[in-house]
Amino acid sequence: MDDFEKEVKLDFLTEALQLLDDSEQAFLALEGDKNNAELMNQIFRLAHNLKGTSRAVGFGDVAEFTHEFENLILKLKEGHLEITDAIVSLLLECNDHVSVMIRMLNMDLDSRFDSQEIIKKIQSALSGNLIASEKPSSSYEEPAAQAEFESETISAEDIALLESFEKNLNAPAEELSTEQKEKRVESFFPTEVKTEKTETITNTPEVKKAAGAANKPNEDDSIRVSLSRVEFLNNVVGELVIIQTVLNQHRDEVTNPLMLKSLSQLAKLSKEIQNISMSLRMVPLKQTLQKMQRIVRDTSKALDKKVLLELVGEDTEIDKTVLEHLSDPLVHIVRNAVDHGLESTEGRLSSGKDAQGVVTIKAFHEGNNLVIEISDDGKGINPKVIREKAIEKGVISANATMSDDDIVNLIFHPGFSTKSEVSEISGRGVGMDVVKTNIEKLSGEVKVFTEMGKGSVFKVVLPLTLAIIEAMVTKIGEERYIIPLGQVYESLSPTKDIVHHVNGVGDCLKLRGEVIPLFRISKALQRNVTEKPLHDQIAIIVNSNDSNFAVLVDDILHQQQVVIKKLGEEIKNQKGFMGSTILGDGKPAFILDLLELFSGSLKKKKSSFLEDMAA
Repeated sequence: MDDFEKEVKLDFLTEALQLLDDSEQAFLALEGDKNNAELMNQIFRLAHNLKGTSRAVGFGDVAEFTHEFENLILKLKEGHLEITDAIVSLLLECNDHVSVMIRMLNMDLDSRFDSQEIIKKIQSALSGNLIASEKPSSSYEEPAAQAEFESETISAEDIALLESFEKNLNAPAEELSTEQKEKRVESFFPTEVKTEKTETITNTPEVKKAAGAANKPNEDDSIRVSLSRVEFLNNVVGELVIIQTVLNQHRDEVTNPLMLKSLSQLAKLSKEIQNISMSLRMVPLKQTLQKMQRIVRDTSKALDKKVLLELVGEDTEIDKTVLEHLSDPLVHIVRNAVDHGLESTEGRLSSGKDAQGVVTIKAFHEGNNLVIEISDDGKGINPKVIREKAIEKGVISANATMSDDDIVNLIFHPGFSTKSEVSEISGRGVGMDVVKTNIEKLSGEVKVFTEMGKGSVFKVVLPLTLAIIEAMVTKIGEERYIIPLGQVYESLSPTKDIVHHVNGVGDCLKLRGEVIPLFRISKALQRNVTEKPLHDQIAIIVNSNDSNFAVLVDDILHQQQVVIKKLGEEIKNQKGFMGSTILGDGKPAFILDLLELFSGSLKKKKSSFLEDMAA
């Protein structure tokens, strides 16, 4: 296989994933509007394009299966088969099967597949003998995408602004596409890969047409660029930001008015380039949020509940790196809303509610953060039940004084669940603590608000980007370390009245009735530095899912935005490091992940403390 053939195949796989996402949304819409002829036409076009293109690029197994898939859709389109819920479930199962094949091909272009089992189901449906399964699978998961095949769609306006800057990158812009290569690519495709959802599909031939008609109104001109190139551009811009920071620190040394003016212009230009490069990383939430339709559909059917999912703010944008890690936490929360939050149909009717429950996902920007609220109109969370379970599990003591809001948020404690039985939907109660852990790894937070009889709201707050973060620059001995502000709850002086030594545990802080373990960063990093005496240091309280803890630093120098740079091969797997950055004086500093750095030590101290209390 030559490079060109490989490129054509990979282009198809990228387009196919988008086609499959569109198909899934169309199938879900069909379930609620079975007589929509235009929707059936759209579905047929999607299947036909997928079949023809997969055959053209040489993926025989995909073409063979999609041929059978298309036959089923054609019979439905022509009215020879009735569109039932069982048929829709089969269509979704077929769509999943093609998706798995495409993703496997992304990893190995020579992958082969046996589709006979699901083809038999299609043939049974065509003969009118399809047996509906008792419950749809509730364990639908989005397979992990392969980063090396990912790409970004970038507007022509942004490309124009970056044109001069782009020339300095290693890869020349001509490599993106040439007229000759476009013609060769087009010759492989018998039909144009296109659906009516043009706002979510970018296909290679159309990109060239759009680029040649930039003056036409209502057209979004764009090209597809590999994610690795966007990352490279961001790294170069990061270097530019660092150099600008260094120059700003020496601004007072400049007396020449012309030089000062040039520095101001450079700062403005640097900021503009930074904003543009960051915008290239931003992608809408639409695709991720729409996938929740499938989660709600399958979960509600498995539980015999009627549920409507409402999506608000689908076009809200976030950094692609953040988005890649957001899907799993959202799936957990949405499933939890359908399973735990919403009552059964009988329960809702007896409470005077509509038989159909409503789950709403609302996304919006708030300052430099993305906020996602997942709400339900269910029964709410009873603080009394949570408190009783927490006492039973030893999470809190019987005489603990806590507000209802704090008690409700105990559902994020590891292993906490109010259900005694194990279900296929919710598992063994390990979901919500994983949600919080994953959100915190993204420098975000999640909280729950509830009202008995009216429902609950899970509020997820995330930074818009992980490339640049707000951070605290600290000093330990003569070394400086960066601590993300998202992990900091408060800082204080460890005075003698709040510092206590607990046998088997070590130094702790007793703060507002809570015993907080105290750690030294230098010891965890095995750094031999001369620190200040404990009572002359500063204690930084860190928010942890398990329990709060504190770390000691000699000084907090200042707070600033820092550009996160990837670590080198020799230390990239070192525990407790998020990355590195270059400070204003041109010297490097490590960015610490305190939650990861002290996770093991925190468990040991907590275990020793509980054993000491029991004795």
